[in-house]
Amino acid sequence: MYRVVIIDDDEATLKLYSAVIKRVLGETPIAFSDPEAALAALEQLRPALVIVDYFMPDMDGVAFTQAMRSQAAHEFTPILMLTAHSDLSLGPRALNAGATTFVEKPISLKDFTAQLRRFAIVQAPSRSTYGEIVMPTDERDTLERLHRAMRSASRELADHAEQVRDVAVAIASQLRLPSGDIETLRSVALVYDIGMLSIPDRVRSTPSALPMRWRSIVNSHVDAGAAILGGSTRPLLRAAEATARFHHERYDGKGYPEGLNGEEIPLFARIVAVADTFIALTSERPHRIEFPQAHAMAQIRGERGKAFDPNVVDAFTRLEDRLGEFRRTA
Repeated sequence: MYRVVIIDDDEATLKLYSAVIKRVLGETPIAFSDPEAALAALEQLRPALVIVDYFMPDMDGVAFTQAMRSQAAHEFTPILMLTAHSDLSLGPRALNAGATTFVEKPISLKDFTAQLRRFAIVQAPSRSTYGEIVMPTDERDTLERLHRAMRSASRELADHAEQVRDVAVAIASQLRLPSGDIETLRSVALVYDIGMLSIPDRVRSTPSALPMRWRSIVNSHVDAGAAILGGSTRPLLRAAEATARFHHERYDGKGYPEGLNGEEIPLFARIVAVADTFIALTSERPHRIEFPQAHAMAQIRGERGKAFDPNVVDAFTRLEDRLGEFRRTA
């Protein structure tokens, strides 16, 4: 059973969202109007997904999330926080408290349905055709399913990740990494930016240069990605988590989220950072047209030893004649 718990002090909202959850997932959610009562019941309920409103009396959604994360049984349970609050700092606060993703209300039924299906894809167990035997899910298959979930939410993000994967694998080949590491990177790079799904659409798609006040919201996507991918002891998923969290670190230590430098940054994250920058620069964005390949190459070479690992930049440079293969048009 795919069990959902939803907490909202507004009864009309509870009824509406409960009906949508029943229709989409085929299960009636367990609804609470009192967050403290929900916390007390969680230990026995063991939900696969918790949906919580931010603005509630006595205990808001951030406080609820912090309290829920303090329960060992729910360290990694997905939490979807909803809010009609306009405070732009709320998104980072929610994610820092442990929310898996953060969505502004009013959310359309289409978008709410997409969120539910995204978590169902991630969490639902895979059953065999022989009855109730639960078959173990292959790690690569898990990452591919996550990538399909990305595509259902944003074709642009999924296409970007595929192009970054292709460039990253080519760089890894130039670095002569072992074939097993290259295949690991091939899977990991598909979901390195999955945390961007936590960023409100109006922030991601703004048709102008990103306002300073929104940058902390966008920067929080690395924590969101690590939260989605985190918690596993399996090597491939741990590599995916690290790449999602650290691909915006800089070689000179001036990046985020932890200010790592040099080889403190995981190698896959250093490779993806270069590949991501190249694809971003040579792709059209809402606020600008794409840059020519020569301009992107010059930008990346100019950051050799600053933003980027010199060895990775050198390997990337050796691909110059092939880079056109990796760029796609809509």
